[in-house]
Amino acid sequence: MPPNTETQAFTTIQNGLARKDIEERIKQGDALFIFENKVYKVNRFMNKHPGGELAIRHVLGKDVTDEIRSMHPPRVYEKMIKHYCIGDYIRDLPPTSITNVNARDKNKSNTENKEDDDETPLQVDWQGGMSLEAFDTRIEQLNAKHADDIKTNTKLQKDLTMLEIRQEYQQLEQELLDRGMFECNYWRYAKECCRYVTFIYLSLWLALRGYDTWHFILSAIFMACFWHQLVFTAHDAGHNEITGRVEIDHLIGVTIANFIGGLSLGWWKKNHNVHHIVTNHPEHDPDIQHMPFFAITTRFFNNIYSTYYNRVLEFDAAAKFFIKHQHHLYYLVLSFGRFNLHRLSFLYLFFDKEVRNRKLELIGITVFFVWYSYLLSYMPSWSIVFAYVMISYMLTFPLHVQITLSHFGMSTEDLGPDESFPAKQLRTTMDVDCPEWLDWFHGGLQYQAVHHLFPRLPRHNLRQCVPLVKNFCKKTGLHYYMYNFSTGNGVVLGSMKAVADQVGLMNNVAKYNAGVWSGEKDQQEEQ
Repeated sequence: MPPNTETQAFTTIQNGLARKDIEERIKQGDALFIFENKVYKVNRFMNKHPGGELAIRHVLGKDVTDEIRSMHPPRVYEKMIKHYCIGDYIRDLPPTSITNVNARDKNKSNTENKEDDDETPLQVDWQGGMSLEAFDTRIEQLNAKHADDIKTNTKLQKDLTMLEIRQEYQQLEQELLDRGMFECNYWRYAKECCRYVTFIYLSLWLALRGYDTWHFILSAIFMACFWHQLVFTAHDAGHNEITGRVEIDHLIGVTIANFIGGLSLGWWKKNHNVHHIVTNHPEHDPDIQHMPFFAITTRFFNNIYSTYYNRVLEFDAAAKFFIKHQHHLYYLVLSFGRFNLHRLSFLYLFFDKEVRNRKLELIGITVFFVWYSYLLSYMPSWSIVFAYVMISYMLTFPLHVQITLSHFGMSTEDLGPDESFPAKQLRTTMDVDCPEWLDWFHGGLQYQAVHHLFPRLPRHNLRQCVPLVKNFCKKTGLHYYMYNFSTGNGVVLGSMKAVADQVGLMNNVAKYNAGVWSGEKDQQEEQ
């Protein structure tokens, strides 16, 4: 988490701090976390953190060895972080090694038996037709089976210790390094650039040379394809996966996101870093905070406070309406996602205090609206302009489906600071299986569980790492969730319907109580 800048030692080394000492100092205002059995104080650095101050605040007082190693290059945690060390961490005595081994072996045995019982993977078949009733019934069945799996697997994993999993996790990381999985494949980017150029060339040629309505409609479709595909490279730049140098990757990302896409890379990085730290936490993860349109857990019914947006997410009348029908409106709402990204980008650039390169990002978005408006000036009528904007924006919705698919159907529980980083990521994230020839459509990011375990791993290598991650899960007793695309959609929709049904139940109870109250009042008046 330290920045890519030179620093000086600000603190004095102490002999050691136990958990209670760290908690007491945090209450007094110190920003402390634990990394590899050392305690670090980062008060003077938090507002300089390239990943945002909030990402650090979420880990204060915790052992974040795995988080730091997975999200930062070695030079950060091998050299730069040492300037902030204030002492050793005195770990509480763990259970006896015999107890730990027995718990791990028992869990591995239970997991293997469960896998033997579930030889047939969870799949959607849509038997019974595509009527609304059949659709709702099938996604209910998928959700029931998937939710039971999560509950069972979470129970099986409760005795696993952080240190045991960490040892296997670091061995997996070393194996990936030895196999060259962290090396960027520039040939794959060259192939992707050919696809990008093809899409934008066809879009511009049809818009500038076209004369019939279908020319402009087709141009809008190719523009949507261009934006959809280009976002994957912006994602890589945000994770410093392209060159490994923060400054260069940041400029690449701003060029793609701001100048070409009209969206703020800085907003995305702040949002995404928090998402990787507190994945699927209702109060903290902005990637699942979509009130009033979506709620993936009934905890949103309690008007929870978002630590990211610094406001209450109200469960008001509008939220009750949308959430009651969210499993039917899911794809329609997501088709407007790009418009919302513009809104979030502007809110970030104009009102956030931590914006990096604010002027550059604003210039980039201004350039985007200039060139896009100029392109729209070639449309023959206002109706075609409207159609062009709506089509080019709304047809990027597969990207938003891909983003939400890996998390909306997964666990949202907070199992506390003793849950290991790999266990949390695998519990809150699912991978999507697809033929290798279709990787281009998903950008390779359909393997979100692998990506969450190793955020700096180039996405072109994620598929190759799947067998290694599966083997890691077998060794540790953790569960790895992977469904095909249609089943994954069914799991998400089923999860959303389960929440929607609770809204309907609440409304029915309210109507019943209102009827009872009204009947009692009438009886009193008659008497």
